[in-house]
Amino acid sequence: MVNIDEAMDRLGVVIGPPPEDGVVPVPWELAPEVMGFQLPADYRAFVDRYGMVSISDELHVYAPSSEPTSKTGQPVGFEGFLYYTTDPYGYCATLAQAYADGDYEECPYPVFPAEGGLLKWANNWNADQFFWLMRGPDPDRWPVVARFESRQKWDLFEGGFLEFLLAAVTRQHRYYRDVVPGGMKQVTEGRAYHFRGDWSKQLPR
Repeated sequence: MVNIDEAMDRLGVVIGPPPEDGVVPVPWELAPEVMGFQLPADYRAFVDRYGMVSISDELHVYAPSSEPTSKTGQPVGFEGFLYYTTDPYGYCATLAQAYADGDYEECPYPVFPAEGGLLKWANNWNADQFFWLMRGPDPDRWPVVARFESRQKWDLFEGGFLEFLLAAVTRQHRYYRDVVPGGMKQVTEGRAYHFRGDWSKQLPR
């Protein structure tokens, strides 16, 4: 498994330092009670340093937030994270139905809350989707699965969140051009990302 501190330092060289005003950390200790599982340690470290971000204004990494979105009636906190990432009435519901119907070309994996299913953590402006494959009880061993819409292709990356992100932003991933369309670029002073929120707030895109 990746050394989280080293990986975060390497990532910081590429995308820049944390938000100038800091990040309100997520109370991760509450996650197992609410969601029934914990999220991977490297993802938690990233969120507590950077928050919810849009890398190069292209790759949108989700994070739990206690603040509601602009859409009324949606849950917040960890329940809101699951609601948003499982997208129960949208894209993920379509994938789950395809898998249930045996259409494994459209979706070769079960979708959370099914055991060993996909749990989304990001998307981009090309409508590509990025998931953990919740394979086994240890979240730090969950690999990353990408659905590249333009290629009509699924890709399994046998590494975790930070390994995948680093491979994409350093052009080591074979589909790095798809993960971050247009490539890496500064979008604010000294940073290749826009801060979109943290546990205490959500900012409009």
